[in-house]
Amino acid sequence: MVIIRTDRLKTYSLLSVALLISSGPLIAANIPAIEKEFPTVNPTHVGLLTTIPSLFVILGILIANRLELWFGKKRTILIGLGVVFLAGVFPVLKHDIFSFLFISRCFFGLGIGLFNRLIIQMISDIFQEDPRRKATVIGLESAFEGLGGICLTLIVGQLLKINWYTSFLIYALALPIFLGFFLFVPDDKKQRAKRKAEPNTTVSDSPDEVGSYGSVIGYGILLFLIVTFFINYNIQITPLLLEKHIGNATIGSNNLAFIGLGAFIAGFSFGRIFQLLKDYIMPVALLLLAISIYITTISESILLTTFCSMTIGFSFRCMMPYLFHTFTQKSEKVAKLGTTMVLVAYNIGATLSPYEGIVFSKLLHVHTVQSLFRSSSIVIFLISIIVWGVVFKKAKMNKVQQRSI
Repeated sequence: MVIIRTDRLKTYSLLSVALLISSGPLIAANIPAIEKEFPTVNPTHVGLLTTIPSLFVILGILIANRLELWFGKKRTILIGLGVVFLAGVFPVLKHDIFSFLFISRCFFGLGIGLFNRLIIQMISDIFQEDPRRKATVIGLESAFEGLGGICLTLIVGQLLKINWYTSFLIYALALPIFLGFFLFVPDDKKQRAKRKAEPNTTVSDSPDEVGSYGSVIGYGILLFLIVTFFINYNIQITPLLLEKHIGNATIGSNNLAFIGLGAFIAGFSFGRIFQLLKDYIMPVALLLLAISIYITTISESILLTTFCSMTIGFSFRCMMPYLFHTFTQKSEKVAKLGTTMVLVAYNIGATLSPYEGIVFSKLLHVHTVQSLFRSSSIVIFLISIIVWGVVFKKAKMNKVQQRSI
């Protein structure tokens, strides 16, 4: 009984870190109030407070690769949580100088980047002997990330009623998460000792690893494209409703909440979905994403559009844990590169997504949100067909190899 409780505490302490991963944009609702507080600052610079953490997340991911070698995964994650706590709540204490506020947001993103990749690697290490459990916990990590986005947004809304800077108190949540992780998650001393004991010799990559590197690059490019489409949908869903005269900003906000709900459902049920679809998760999710986006362009029903938004969140969040699970099944070198590539591609895609609509509009000569979404759905549909062909060919080759053995 004690062992079961300890195991649950360990699992939930690991998963609680994911609550903070998507917490960067939580202060988006503060922007109008911050603009009033700093009337001499360019509004574009104020708007960067929500997006600049994404760029520093990338830097944090790269720095974490080096810190992991020196301190190990657990200590690096704890350093990241400490930075998130200090940088996150700093604006509550010092909020009258914009440059300090901006720098604190940069350090906040850096802290997120320090544990963003490593939390997936720790889940992989702890549950390496039980692939089914590992798939389930990786899916739950994605679910907790979505849950954090939904619940923390609601709390921020209440804190905003006090003052714009009090909403930054939401990041104080990093402190109990730090303590739980410190107390209940085992250290990776054995792995560090093993790594130090291994001779520092250069070994040429096997053909399988070379092929894995190709998959990492291919999936990185694919994810970058899909993230730009997905984030752009989040940005443009309210303008679409207004353009079609079927909704307002409140209904658009509800659609965003249902995207989060769909993402949570996908993460929570990923273990079962993976057992059912295996490698076909990617093409099925892409196809579902394309169909759902297309339906929103022809829908005249708020209910149907909201359901499509939930399906879009579900489809996208099926892909992320699948990629993490796939790469962590490989060698340590490929797993490290793969998870890094996924997170870097995600954050670059999220940062550049607002420009995707501009580029598409100019290339395809589309001038309405409806036309933009229709074009996006066609591109995603074509990508899904290509990915389906690649997965089918790979499955066929694996069968041939098994027969020859």
